[in-house]
Amino acid sequence: MKRLTYILLSICLTGCSGFLNVQPQGMVIPKTDAEFGSIMHRHLQDIEGGADDIIVGNMETIARLEGIADNLDANVMVGSIPAYAGDLINNRMTDYREYFSVIKDCNIVIENLDGRSSEEAGNILSCAYAIKGICYFDMIRDFCEAWDASRASSQLGLPLVDRFDIEDRTCRSSLKETASYAEALLQKSLEIGMSDDLYFFTEYIVKAYLAKLYFWVEDWESTLKVCNDIVENSGISLTPLEGYEDMIQSAKDKKGEVIVRSHINDASELDWYFGYERSYIRTRPASLAFVSLFGDHPEDDVRYSVSIDGKRFNNKTPEMKIRISELVLMSAESFCHLGQEDKALELLNMLRRERIRGVQDYTAASLPAVREGDRIVEDALGKELTPLMQAILDERRKELFMEGDRWFELKRNGSPEWWIINNGLKYTVKSYLYTAPVYKGDVDLNPGMKQNEGYE
Repeated sequence: MKRLTYILLSICLTGCSGFLNVQPQGMVIPKTDAEFGSIMHRHLQDIEGGADDIIVGNMETIARLEGIADNLDANVMVGSIPAYAGDLINNRMTDYREYFSVIKDCNIVIENLDGRSSEEAGNILSCAYAIKGICYFDMIRDFCEAWDASRASSQLGLPLVDRFDIEDRTCRSSLKETASYAEALLQKSLEIGMSDDLYFFTEYIVKAYLAKLYFWVEDWESTLKVCNDIVENSGISLTPLEGYEDMIQSAKDKKGEVIVRSHINDASELDWYFGYERSYIRTRPASLAFVSLFGDHPEDDVRYSVSIDGKRFNNKTPEMKIRISELVLMSAESFCHLGQEDKALELLNMLRRERIRGVQDYTAASLPAVREGDRIVEDALGKELTPLMQAILDERRKELFMEGDRWFELKRNGSPEWWIINNGLKYTVKSYLYTAPVYKGDVDLNPGMKQNEGYE
């Protein structure tokens, strides 16, 4: 966590240092299943306690992502959270190093536990593959350009690191290869299977991330298949209107339709810190563009009062989540891209009935016309927005407000350029800023490592 350096230091010192100390006789590697399990449990404890800001994410992740997006109005009041993506370049490069530090731990486990037959070894391996796959998915969104099917084989991906080697100088693969690699890792986790939810990343959590990966790389049919599997078989269903606020505002419990969330540990030592983080988020009001999505009778939409107060400041418990609502919206958009507008509209109306009191279903004829002057003017395939696609994106924006989603929606749908005024100066969010720079040290040390456009 970036605000609490001493916490990171403490974690590093009390983690798996006993396994990785470089001593005169060489590097010490764990031997027993339990010792390997402790490497994974260090990361799981961070997720459950809220300290993890890169795998599942936490309040700090939300503050950064929502701060540099446009759900909050930096032109009215900047507040205490970042407002311009260019100010976070160094932080985002640090994230790159942190991801590969986690991947290093996963590789140590995978290299040494693969082939062991115990149930515990299987759980640990499944967890390691899941975390590694999620890290690659997260990095694809942050450190690679938005997916372009016509160029995916030439777009820059990430180094595909299969083994722990401190001398490794792997260069970047293509984006297509990286996406396939992330998919294979998540599928391997599912293939091994997990019998103990102590290791957190159980079947439907892994499948939720797999669905998000398919959605990001525009594999609409696979997205629909996995989303349907989760909805039909997980036992988790869309939360109805009357249970929505309780589910969203839960401080630590995974309630209702939540598949996975951060900060579920009642004994977290960081609760005091998250009180401050939540107050930082409340120092910038929601944008008028966001508020206007609720129409002339915003009080009818349960998400309105749950999201913001009378002065437009955030009301939601800011935790990273994956929820059934997101899968419904992903499925609706996938049907839309596949030309099955009737099915997309059916899912959209189903969600709206559970969010807006007395709502009338949309028909193809009653969908609002595409607005002029909106930030997003094209869809993920580069086509002009249709009324149906606009309606799906609007519901997504309302549903996932302050859940760290909007920045990636802007990137995925055209990476539009826009500006903010801060201290009398104009700052423009250029399209290249949606893609974070890889760590400069890796570029300097490895002649074959290519930096992202705009940061050379």
